[in-house]
Amino acid sequence: MSRSIRLALVLFSLALTLSGSALACRTFRGQLDALETQAMLQHQRTVCGVESDFTAACAAARAAASTDNFTTPARIGDSYTRAQQLILGASTPAFALLRDGTVEYSNTGLSGAALQQAAANTDTILLRDRQLLLASVLNTSRNIILVSAVDAAEAYTARDQLLLSWLAVQALVTLAALAAGWHYGKVQELNARQSRFVADLTHELKTPLTSMIGYADLLRSGTLDDARRRTAADAIYHESTRLESLSQQLLALQGLQKNGIALQAVDVAAVFHDVARSLPNAPLTLDAPTGATVQADRVLLADLLRNLAVNALHASTPGNTVRLICTDTGSGWRLAVIDTGCGIPAEAVSHLTEPFYRVDKARARADGGSGIGLALCAEIAAAFGTKLNFASEVGAGTTVSLTLPKGGPRHEKAVS
Repeated sequence: MSRSIRLALVLFSLALTLSGSALACRTFRGQLDALETQAMLQHQRTVCGVESDFTAACAAARAAASTDNFTTPARIGDSYTRAQQLILGASTPAFALLRDGTVEYSNTGLSGAALQQAAANTDTILLRDRQLLLASVLNTSRNIILVSAVDAAEAYTARDQLLLSWLAVQALVTLAALAAGWHYGKVQELNARQSRFVADLTHELKTPLTSMIGYADLLRSGTLDDARRRTAADAIYHESTRLESLSQQLLALQGLQKNGIALQAVDVAAVFHDVARSLPNAPLTLDAPTGATVQADRVLLADLLRNLAVNALHASTPGNTVRLICTDTGSGWRLAVIDTGCGIPAEAVSHLTEPFYRVDKARARADGGSGIGLALCAEIAAAFGTKLNFASEVGAGTTVSLTLPKGGPRHEKAVS
């Protein structure tokens, strides 16, 4: 995923967060406004009810406070409680009585400090401990103040539900955007690889075709002696052979990508000997335990290891030995081709299996390579259900390995 896409996603997520927070705050404020209207109405009714029988109210409040019996309906007089329940419903109004700053009675569940702060602000509505508080002076000479409390929990609930819903939507949208960004990055990467493949293929075809056209033009002139005519014919033959090999490799690569293969038990030692027979003059050492078998296709596995061995030989100085070894991993067999050649730079390892990619283009052309070999090897490994692993150090050599599941007992002779 590109840097610009990541930045766009971060900004998009931030915008969603800010929008959701603003909407939740707006909802919270709207709920509080509605509750404040209700609180003012309830406070006015409570004030009127207490003032109508203030002496009985104070006496009932003191009695309730002294007995800790805050749930009896006679908190401030039976007549007041019944009248208020008819107006406000089944629930008893929540309020407190304060005298000279001391809480004489309270059924609000609020702390004394919160009630005293509300009593000190009789001209406004306070929000404390998720309750709206309204205060009125009942008796200025005795400094008696009544504080009504209205539960504002529904405003918090509405805010939290909206915020959680918005965050859930934001998470889904962000995940969808991340998936779209990832998919877009993959499509861009695929397009870049396809463009690079077409450009590399065009270059690979242009080089031999230019040589062939040039030599063919010389032959058409009819002024060449026998030696030069033979040189031109040899060059045309050589370049034609290269083109034929390239086309065969491309067809094999396409076939592996489209068609599956049948796996069977293959003797590793026999495959190693097949590779050695195809490279009779190559300095190879073979090390495969007797009876080691893997689930693979013998011809394709031999072709894979041969390609790896040829690459290892080209990367090594003349006379250096390339090793083919097979080791037990417990659940499978690890096949490795090891050389002590020039090695591969770390930044090039991830590109090795791309078609037409070459670490050293000059040396690869001199060796006659087309850059398809490792891509074909990677596709063969994928058809076997595994992948190639590269371990290399510049100046010390390279190890290319793959791990295949163990096969049943099978003994084969090397192909002649």
